[in-house]
Amino acid sequence: MKYTLLFVLFILCLLPSANAQISNESEKDSLLYIFQNNDDLLPLDKLNRTVFRTAHGINPLGFGDMLNKFTNVPVISKDSSSFFKCRIPNDVHIVSFMAPENDSIASLALANFFQSLQKLPNEKVIAIVFGIKNYYNPKHITGLPFSNCTSILYCNDTSIYAQKEAAQLIMGARKNSPPNTISPGIKYILGVQQIEQKEIETNGRLRYTEASSVGITEENLNGIDSIALNGISEGAFPGCQVLVSIKGNIIYQKSFGHHTYESDANTVKNNDVYDIASITKIAGSTLLAMYLEHFNLFNVDDTLGKYIPELTGNTDYQKIIIREMMAHQAGLKSWIPFYIKTLQDGELNSQIYRSRKDSVFSLEVAENIFIDKDYTKYMYDKILSTSLGQKKYKYSDLCYYFTQKVFESIIEEGQDVFLHRAIYEPMGLQNIRYHPLKYFKKERIVPTEHDHKFRKQLIHGYVHDPGAAMLGGVGGHAGIFSNAADLASIMQLFLQNGSYAGNEFFTESIRKKFTKKQYENNRRAIGFDRPRENGGGTCDKLASQSSFGHSGFTGALAWADPRDEVIFIFLSNRVHPDQENWKIRDMNIRTDMQQVVYKALNR
Repeated sequence: MKYTLLFVLFILCLLPSANAQISNESEKDSLLYIFQNNDDLLPLDKLNRTVFRTAHGINPLGFGDMLNKFTNVPVISKDSSSFFKCRIPNDVHIVSFMAPENDSIASLALANFFQSLQKLPNEKVIAIVFGIKNYYNPKHITGLPFSNCTSILYCNDTSIYAQKEAAQLIMGARKNSPPNTISPGIKYILGVQQIEQKEIETNGRLRYTEASSVGITEENLNGIDSIALNGISEGAFPGCQVLVSIKGNIIYQKSFGHHTYESDANTVKNNDVYDIASITKIAGSTLLAMYLEHFNLFNVDDTLGKYIPELTGNTDYQKIIIREMMAHQAGLKSWIPFYIKTLQDGELNSQIYRSRKDSVFSLEVAENIFIDKDYTKYMYDKILSTSLGQKKYKYSDLCYYFTQKVFESIIEEGQDVFLHRAIYEPMGLQNIRYHPLKYFKKERIVPTEHDHKFRKQLIHGYVHDPGAAMLGGVGGHAGIFSNAADLASIMQLFLQNGSYAGNEFFTESIRKKFTKKQYENNRRAIGFDRPRENGGGTCDKLASQSSFGHSGFTGALAWADPRDEVIFIFLSNRVHPDQENWKIRDMNIRTDMQQVVYKALNR
């Protein structure tokens, strides 16, 4: 079988289609072929393992750039010592070959490429050959080994578009061509020998493509650019990220402006991360609730007292139904400014804070500010001493102080640690984390407010919300930083009813249960925000009643609409330099951008 595969690759190199220009969608779909896929390695599902690549001949930069949109795939030189060192068997090594144009020894180079595969250590190897520009000597190819290859791909074009599509195929963002698109010329040359192309489907990852793929022209979305640029010029925010996905395709992803208003401020890039504030409630806490309920570890109709009796004691809080609480229907106060009690004459109380970390003052609030780790007990005591109001809609951050305690009592570790290990990492998300300074370069983190009341510094890399900061940066209501793409992946997970990248995190019944309206005179779902009954509100009036999402105090919005399979993500730091700047709301910037998308869909 391996010799047949080698001969197939050789014949493919001879076909005229290798040099053909891409002229229509059907030809685009004929670019990619899979001739071996042992252990069903493709598409790559869980990405909680090392993926790296080496390039023979030309380094396909478009291929590498697209791989890195999904996970970190460093290039290792084939001449370096690390190329041959022993790797963990579950690692994935992507090896590419692309010959230069008019290379007279291309066939020999291809032979050396195949021979080098024998020398690879015991990881999983994906070999991909991009379209070759010359004829080859079959003596250099026939009989060469593929024994170390787990998967073998051929891409009949070398364009940047083709390289990017090959990367998306490997990551599961697109499927490969169906068998009937294989050129008849191959079968003619091989005679009675049959070629079985391996067909794979997508694994649910978002695909990067053009607006035309969903019937929209780029001009239809130009209004988003105008709104963003006008928002910056009017001082609504110094910069922003905007992403639009339709039917699983990212058709719009742009960044505008700068991190701050300073003349030397960093330009916003697509992989920069923003403090998403209360979007943490759905991207973290509610997602975790759905996951735990799927595995029968949690029931949203239980009481707080069932999970955290040592905290709630005999107070009225022990009887709170978690469904009511997560829908803001339990009568909790909206919020408590905990930090005020920790100030003396406007300065940090030295009995509560230290400038250096030690075994007692171990929770980091901001740069050179550490709070007594036991102070959180006071914060919860303060909540529990606050009387509950009527069971009617009242938005409250305090609800998610309790969900964090509930979940951590179940998972027996920090919410931040579990979310990353059990959900974010298997999804392949590399730009969403609590405690961003531990994982990202500071220049990639967009700062928020100049805090003149509490921490007396520019908040840069630390959570903006003071309560979450006093909890050490991990809150059920705030604390997560993300870029638009990773947040869009989480919203796509919701649209796909818990399935993403070959993993099932929850079911359709759970998704529908959590995203529907729960109580009369309360538009909220469990964790999620929803449109008003007459439309609009946090989202644009053209969004459907089945849509859901959440906004963030820092100037963010994440919204998904099952009716049109639309995801809209907007991230900004409108709180810079001052959280009293509400121009983003008064100018309807986020909802007007959403409306551009819906109008492009003729809604």
